[in-house]
Amino acid sequence: MNSSIELSAFKSRVTRWIAIPSLLILLPNYLAFAAITTCPAGYISDEFSSTDYSNLGSTASPPILGVNQLLNGLKSESYTVASNSLITTGSLDAGGSNLYRPKTLAGNLQSFEFFQDFTNKASSRTVSYTFKNSFTNESQALTNVSLSIYDIDVNYVGSTSSGTRYFEFSDQVTITGFTSAGTSVTPTLIYRGTGITTTAPYRQTTTTGSVLCSTDSVDERCKVSVAFNQPVVRVDVTYGNNPDLNYYDFSNFGNPGDQLINIVFDGYCYLPQPRLTYTKVLSSSRKTNTDQFTVQIKDNADNSVVTSGINSVTTTGSGNTVTTGTGTTGTFKVNPTKTYTLTEAVSGTTNLADYTALYACRRSDGTTVTTLDPKNLKLTYGDSWTCTITNDRSNYVFSGTVFNDNGNVSNPSKDDISSKYLNNSLYFNGKYDSPTESGIPFTTGHTITLNKCAGDSGTFSPQTVNIGNDGTYSFSLTPAQVGSYTRLCVTQNEPSNYTYSVDTTSDVRQINIINSQYNYPSNDFGDVIQANAALVLIKSQYIHDCSLNNLATIGVNYEGSASSAYSIKPISGIVPGQCIAYRIEAINRGNVSLTDIVIKDRLQSKNDSNNSLITSTLVNPIPIGENSGTPSFATNSVSIGNNGTVITNTFSLGATTATRRQAIRFNTKYGTTISN
Repeated sequence: MNSSIELSAFKSRVTRWIAIPSLLILLPNYLAFAAITTCPAGYISDEFSSTDYSNLGSTASPPILGVNQLLNGLKSESYTVASNSLITTGSLDAGGSNLYRPKTLAGNLQSFEFFQDFTNKASSRTVSYTFKNSFTNESQALTNVSLSIYDIDVNYVGSTSSGTRYFEFSDQVTITGFTSAGTSVTPTLIYRGTGITTTAPYRQTTTTGSVLCSTDSVDERCKVSVAFNQPVVRVDVTYGNNPDLNYYDFSNFGNPGDQLINIVFDGYCYLPQPRLTYTKVLSSSRKTNTDQFTVQIKDNADNSVVTSGINSVTTTGSGNTVTTGTGTTGTFKVNPTKTYTLTEAVSGTTNLADYTALYACRRSDGTTVTTLDPKNLKLTYGDSWTCTITNDRSNYVFSGTVFNDNGNVSNPSKDDISSKYLNNSLYFNGKYDSPTESGIPFTTGHTITLNKCAGDSGTFSPQTVNIGNDGTYSFSLTPAQVGSYTRLCVTQNEPSNYTYSVDTTSDVRQINIINSQYNYPSNDFGDVIQANAALVLIKSQYIHDCSLNNLATIGVNYEGSASSAYSIKPISGIVPGQCIAYRIEAINRGNVSLTDIVIKDRLQSKNDSNNSLITSTLVNPIPIGENSGTPSFATNSVSIGNNGTVITNTFSLGATTATRRQAIRFNTKYGTTISN
């Protein structure tokens, strides 16, 4: 370039620094800071602390930026993790300033000093602030984010003989936010210096002279403040020069000189980490004055006691008094992604069985948490709960569940002896195997009665309750109601239309009363539908010519021919005068022993199509029980040569492979007309 420039008008960055004292005198408003950020109800108003500026900024050049730094804030409240990044468009002078560092401005205002030396007016640099949630490691939206940019100024250095005006720099700033969906957001302008543009990019409007604000000041002339009216997870500040001007720096035409701005996060809002206070209350006197209690909150993930480091959790006091400041966790922060259990441990002489426990929680606004599961407590951001466990001298509680003892067998069948029954340890075992098995829903008339046991004397007022929709029931009795009884009995009363009509447990359960024990759970009653009954009878037959001398010599092949072995296949090809031997096998496919089993089988006796009576008679060999004569036959069982009913004496079936099967065999002969 051949034009000459009037160097007497040149004002370098160094000259600007020298001019600071005189400039400060001329700026009466430089201490006017931004107001505290206003937040929605329940939100916390916070701003970066000096530690946050140090953690995210860098004293190195080029800067080493902070990544995944937990924001300390001024409230020591934040769970927000912040990171910085720098993106350069164009280029920086290799020997120029390249700083992004924490800087304290006048009035102890903390800032990021963004000090750059661009090679040309088209170059710019963007510093990005991204926010994540420390619990989930996902993007964290902040509400009402506001920030101010200081020292947006312009330095005129002179003109050439041809009249072209040159500047050392003309600061230009654009501020952009981004939502969690990635949508860009333009902030609202809250404040601007008088000579600054009303829209982004923000810069001094003068194109003929300088507006210089002293470094490290908060001169209002060079300040812009903005705020976002929707939550953002990222904020970008892009810094460069006014592209409409010409630049000159130390004989370099078109090359701006060193320039800086200061970035201040005025404030932001977020829901605070949830708070929980857990406290002990006694509604009646301790059983023993030395009884004390320790409230505990456990992390359900690993069952650890998260309140183990709090000294005030154990009560002191006597009677029903809990000394103020004891038996409480105080207020502490919990992880909103976890669930917790409220519980208590004993101290001193305490036996928790002597006390009932009632849990209640209230929010900070005084409202009650209506749906409360103390074993699965989950709080979310902004929650602040005070939970109490109230102990009272115990009532006696007798409870249980009427349950479907089907072992979760699908597609039940009364004749099925497959592995889904025989190898199912949960099926028909007389025990409530939750959650595999479930309670039986309420049917009208299905009740449980609590009464004294048969044979016991004294006066007891029986109580009857309906079972619940989940099959549960419960009785609560005062010590006076229980009196001196050492046992009580609960009875299941099944309605006539009850679908689950097969019992896997007795319908009467005895509860033994133990000294100082007040809670008696798991007095359960097991039932199944008829298709899931444990006893299965399989009748098979063997056709022969009546010359059979020993029933035991015939093999069993259920799927084979009825003329070669006992078979369950239909009889075919039989002719008058033949005999049919029968085998009836009783199988216990359940997991409890069955007793008092009797097999009865009526021999055939009916009229044929000609109205002639056809009878089946018992013939030799005499009936036998396969297990060394067991089952045996009753004295009133049909005798040889007669028509009637085969009847066994009572027998039992165990629940093991060796004891779960028994069978009988007997031989019959039809008249001259045979009918199936």
